Amino acid sequence: MSIKKDWMERQIEAISNTFAAILLGKDKVKSILEMDEEDNTATQMEDDILERMTKKYLSEKNFNEAENLIFNAIEKEKTVRRFELALNFFNELHQFSDEFLSKYNYSSKEIEEGVNYLKKLYD
Repeated sequence: MSIKKDWMERQIEAISNTFAAILLGKDKVKSILEMDEEDNTATQMEDDILERMTKKYLSEKNFNEAENLIFNAIEKEKTVRRFELALNFFNELHQFSDEFLSKYNYSSKEIEEGVNYLKKLYD
């Protein structure tokens, strides 16, 4: 089971890095990754909490609250993990139909705006 989990995590990381390279450009991704090497334990714990809270809000279909939580954390401190979390969040939302998103007071336009804002924050 652990091998499958490790493999899946590497696949998600590879997909996130590819998406980031497309979105931001290869050189920007490289600088973000270098920035994360300086990450400290307190920030790692905050990122763990952020990930758990985001998953909780997603399971509750509270998309706006999850997005606010992610961007507040990124505005406080930019880390690779927060960037990946945001990409995964928007990727997951992108799987839903407009009707489904609308039911929970969200839209595909907000996904696009969120990705553009993410790009702006990491430029």
